[in-house]
Amino acid sequence: MVRHLTLMILKRDGKILLGTKKRGFGMGKINGVGGKVEPGETIREAAIRETFEEVGIRVNDCRDFGQVVFRELYFAGKPETDVLHIFVSEDFSGEAVETDEIAPAWHPIKDIPYSKMWSDDEHWLPEVLRGNKVDAYFHFNEKNTFTDYRVDIAPSTCLAQIRDSDFGMPEDEDESTFEVRTAARAALIDDNYRVALIDATTRGYYKIPGGGIDEGELIEEALQREVIEEAGYTIKNIIPLGYTHETRHKYKQFNVSYAFIARADEYVGNNLMDDEKEDGFELKWFDNIDQAIQAIEQVDTSDKVYQAKFFTVREAAILRAAKKVLAEKYGQ
Repeated sequence: MVRHLTLMILKRDGKILLGTKKRGFGMGKINGVGGKVEPGETIREAAIRETFEEVGIRVNDCRDFGQVVFRELYFAGKPETDVLHIFVSEDFSGEAVETDEIAPAWHPIKDIPYSKMWSDDEHWLPEVLRGNKVDAYFHFNEKNTFTDYRVDIAPSTCLAQIRDSDFGMPEDEDESTFEVRTAARAALIDDNYRVALIDATTRGYYKIPGGGIDEGELIEEALQREVIEEAGYTIKNIIPLGYTHETRHKYKQFNVSYAFIARADEYVGNNLMDDEKEDGFELKWFDNIDQAIQAIEQVDTSDKVYQAKFFTVREAAILRAAKKVLAEKYGQ
């Protein structure tokens, strides 16, 4: 089972709002403000609603600061996967009030009471408070003590948000239990600023090299592994671009792709999976990034496989971001 949870970090005058949990799971611990995502609402809407319900503060605006995935967390005696979506707000109104759920208090950022909080907080919260978007993972045991973890800094600029309704396809009302899949993808260039795409020859679409991040794997580790597997090249000179967010209702998934520019280094040969071989994956080089963008945008997705609709919008957004960076950094 997957549960989506929210955390709203309210910041003011060098302090953040935390509160002592008064009931339920984690009673007595000091937590941030947040709760469950309910059917029919977005994660952002849930974060804003929970903030008002728990402490009476109305959030006017907030920023997405990433996610923390908790594997095998025991709740009511059963293991589950919880995904904590983190938001930060400095634009809110009202004063914090105590409710049946939480007793709030402002704490100086330089003096966070980590000893009274969940044990994972001290590993990822400092990064958020430094202004970094995080992608973190904690694996727990039956005693709700984590046995393995990673905390990674993720690109923070949203390049595109894509969902079924963008293509005129129906959507469910309930996204509260969707699985989360994270990936790393590279706008791959060579020394002559040619751009590589994966041509799915039997499916009729293009994609940039990249794929899913394995549990416990750092983002750039996944990027290097995936580019070798699909394109056959080791990479260097990695530049973060941002991320894309796909809400795929057919598969009940949120897909977050961290995007980078990477320069092709040594060719070592690819290692395609069976489904990639079936899709006819072939590496194709384009003389410049404009040609690669044009190839992507000319794909007719009206009768293509479901994923290809998302791929085409996603890859075009990533390449357009890469074009801007290449122009600014290298004059290309």
